Amino acid sequence: MVPSQRRSDRSLTQALRQVVEQGFGLESLQPKLAERNPGLPVAFLDPRLIPIPLLVTPQSWTPRDSGIDEEALGRAHPELVTAKDLVSSGRLTQIIRGEAPLYMDLPPIHLEAYLDGLRPGAKKELHRQHSSALEHLATFGWKRFRQGRALGKDLDRYQPEPDETVEAVLQTVTPPHNPLPLVLVVLQTEPYPADNRATTTTVGENTFRENTLGWNQIIHGLLGDLDSVWSALPSANEALVSFCHSDDRLAPQAPQLLTQAAEASPTAALFSSDETLQWSSEPAQRPGNRQNRVAVVPWRLLTRGCIGGLVTIRLSRLRQLELPKQRLCVHNLVLDLGLQVSTQSQTCEHLIQDLLSRKITTNPAIPDVASPRDRRVFSASQSQEALSICRERGTYFLTTGGGISAHPSWPGCHQVHWTPPKNTLVSILIPFRDSASLTKVCVESIRRCAGDVPFELILIDNGSTNSETLAWLNEQRVKNDVTVVRIDCDFNYAQIHNFARPYCQGTHLLLLNNDIEIRSDDVLQKLLDPFAIRHTMAVGARLRYPSDSIQHHGVVLIKGERRCVLEPGKHLTEPNVIKLFTPLGVQEEWIAATAACLMLRTTDFDKVGGFDEQLAVVFNDVDLCLRLRQLEGSIVVTPFVDIIHHESVSRGKDQSGEALARHQRESGYLRRKHAGLFETGDPLFSQRLHPHSNRFQPKDPAPHSLGPVKSQRISQWKQQGWQANNSRPLIVVAHFDPSNHLRPDLFNLLESYDQFGDVVLVSASPGLRWHWNTMRKLKRCCRAILIRRNEGYDFGSWMAALDWLEKDLKHINQLILTNDSFWGPITPLDDLFEQLKSSDADVIGLTDDQMYTPHLQSAFLAFQKPVIQSAAFKNFWNQIESWPRKRDLIKKYEVGLSILLQKAGFKNESLYTKYANGNILHTAWRELIETKNFPFLKVSLLRDNPTHQDIDAWAHVISERNPILAAQIRSQLQKPKT
Repeated sequence: MVPSQRRSDRSLTQALRQVVEQGFGLESLQPKLAERNPGLPVAFLDPRLIPIPLLVTPQSWTPRDSGIDEEALGRAHPELVTAKDLVSSGRLTQIIRGEAPLYMDLPPIHLEAYLDGLRPGAKKELHRQHSSALEHLATFGWKRFRQGRALGKDLDRYQPEPDETVEAVLQTVTPPHNPLPLVLVVLQTEPYPADNRATTTTVGENTFRENTLGWNQIIHGLLGDLDSVWSALPSANEALVSFCHSDDRLAPQAPQLLTQAAEASPTAALFSSDETLQWSSEPAQRPGNRQNRVAVVPWRLLTRGCIGGLVTIRLSRLRQLELPKQRLCVHNLVLDLGLQVSTQSQTCEHLIQDLLSRKITTNPAIPDVASPRDRRVFSASQSQEALSICRERGTYFLTTGGGISAHPSWPGCHQVHWTPPKNTLVSILIPFRDSASLTKVCVESIRRCAGDVPFELILIDNGSTNSETLAWLNEQRVKNDVTVVRIDCDFNYAQIHNFARPYCQGTHLLLLNNDIEIRSDDVLQKLLDPFAIRHTMAVGARLRYPSDSIQHHGVVLIKGERRCVLEPGKHLTEPNVIKLFTPLGVQEEWIAATAACLMLRTTDFDKVGGFDEQLAVVFNDVDLCLRLRQLEGSIVVTPFVDIIHHESVSRGKDQSGEALARHQRESGYLRRKHAGLFETGDPLFSQRLHPHSNRFQPKDPAPHSLGPVKSQRISQWKQQGWQANNSRPLIVVAHFDPSNHLRPDLFNLLESYDQFGDVVLVSASPGLRWHWNTMRKLKRCCRAILIRRNEGYDFGSWMAALDWLEKDLKHINQLILTNDSFWGPITPLDDLFEQLKSSDADVIGLTDDQMYTPHLQSAFLAFQKPVIQSAAFKNFWNQIESWPRKRDLIKKYEVGLSILLQKAGFKNESLYTKYANGNILHTAWRELIETKNFPFLKVSLLRDNPTHQDIDAWAHVISERNPILAAQIRSQLQKPKT
């Protein structure tokens, strides 16, 4: 090599290293790289994706140079004469795109998606080794995957955890009263060796290679001769008929689970299930990439053929369908049958167990989460057949002017389109306050991109005062298609739109934030297209941040978590990551969509009474969609638009202070209003999916406890002659201080408790026992003191105390469990204990919380005698375990105790709040004290104030009621935190 060439190579190598380190500068280098690498697409000439030596000197590079195992490469790609043919054959391009795997025991993945999804440990490894994605995948990534270690968000799903729900369900199975015969139809494309007719076998005679124990009859048939299959079905109508491909593998528990599901849902006509994919050509490789689905719905059938797993239909219903004579693949057969069942409005159920693993190369389907290779499994004729089926069966769902066409890029998927009537008029409602420049951009983008659909603009001025805004509004008023309305009130999104509704003349309403900027043509038509399906109630749009990442693509209701909604896809930027997720690439039905851009019929808006004005700022759109769905309609989001949402410019975020407090109030209102949905979960989102993941990841395995909590008693003292009795409550106070001290204010609190009940202090601070003066003071206001090692938080301390006081519990009428998380009492406790006496509830708390699941907060709980003596209560305390995260403990015990006792038939009551949501003791501390005479203040509010609430007035509020306590608090706040 001539010296000048070497210098050029070194210079290019150095420039590429800077691209990796700094993240920019690649565009100027790619023309030069393209000259050197004519066999690779320009987009892949990136040192973050492929090795620098390959980019700089492709003629001398070999796979071995970058750590690629050439033997494993050859096994996966036997068509390569030598490993050096990897580039020239085009195989490397396919590997980079995720259309082919690197090795047989690695799933295919686009290298850009691989980089985007790397787990922290793997990402550090890549940076430490200065590796490209290809190099890391070929070496460290391969090793991690084979060892089952965390590698990447989109590869770890190929390492499935054992399905715990199978065993859980089977343990609860009772023998069916009248089990239906189970018929398994095994289909294939090529003829069987003997002849082409369907054959019937019974268990023990079959040649199907999977476990068939539990099936009463197995029918082997050809997709090209389905008449033979139908004629082989049993003559009786009462049976369950399941369909699979001869290359599929069935779960051995499938017959038992299907039998149970059919008995539990006697009116269901069709059952589907979860499935996994046989992603490797190596038979020994475990299937993975579980498809976590829900029951079949027409919208998803039409746009992405969303039906899978072991599809099973009652024979009585099957005989009512138009049975096809032939189909090109099993997917098209069950799509056809599923659409026919849906047209008859018959119930469909879904089994969340994985009953089938699919060999997708021979039995094509459309996974919810699909690799680029999975997108290529349909032949052109199979795709055309699927489209024909949807067009034929879809006429039942289409309104006048509606049609179905092929998806622009995904075989087997479709899109609907609609030619609206000539009288269609869209009223576009845009609320704003000042921000003229922002609203101008929005309006101008509408005029530029609306297309041919007639529209009018309803500009809703919510009290603007800026002269620029007022001048611009005067300009708008003179336009024929603009109406300006003004409402002077505090911002209330729901009220503003309800006020503007009478000014709208349109057949459709388009709710549009003023921080929306439309960039794609014919946007009104694309938002109207989903109304081709007659039960569509509202249409939202994929919205993007200015950074190009997804801001919105549908809403999911979340069951049993702090958050109440999830927005799948949010913040995803990389196109090759977004393309993995089928729901983000089609017109998709969701339970709700944001009203930042939402189209709906005017008549439907009026039917549900418009917006609920109790939801002033957030969740009003979710509530609107949920009420629209109660009209048996669908909420759809389209990806076929280009819309920017400058979110937070218009109103800001709700992350702290009063904004967070209001957000939690409105979240709680939504949970209460739609309690049934939050209890059962979103019917359009699998409960096996992670409630916090924006990329459809499976739930983490259930947390495992660290073992039973032990009493850990160190010392104990009881007042001589004291015995609990039914005339006074037993008040057990849990205490912990890492410095082994007791706050001075706690003596006053314990003395106040002592006026109303027998106080027992249980401290998880072992060193407290050596503070003689403290112990002497405590013995004056406590009937008993237990000191233990810290384990299990407050629940561990309460458990230890109840175990110690087991004999005393038999003699009391009321037990109170509380802790040292309060400063107080702010006012005398007479009112609190009077409320406790007058309550007719079995379990009484001071405050409640709807987060996770509605429950009483555990800082102060009172239990009446029937509860104390119940088996449910005793069993609860006998099973307290230690958990790795405090969040797990809260779910298991604070939330779990309320639920357990409610299920046992006991009545719960919260004294100071009703249907609160979130940490009400932080967000509404002043209101509780001033309007409800709440006697406590949370220590963590003043000490940490994690949500930045307004606490400036705390000293004034407390001093007015208890100046001694205020002084004690002030003194403690001046001390460093322990």
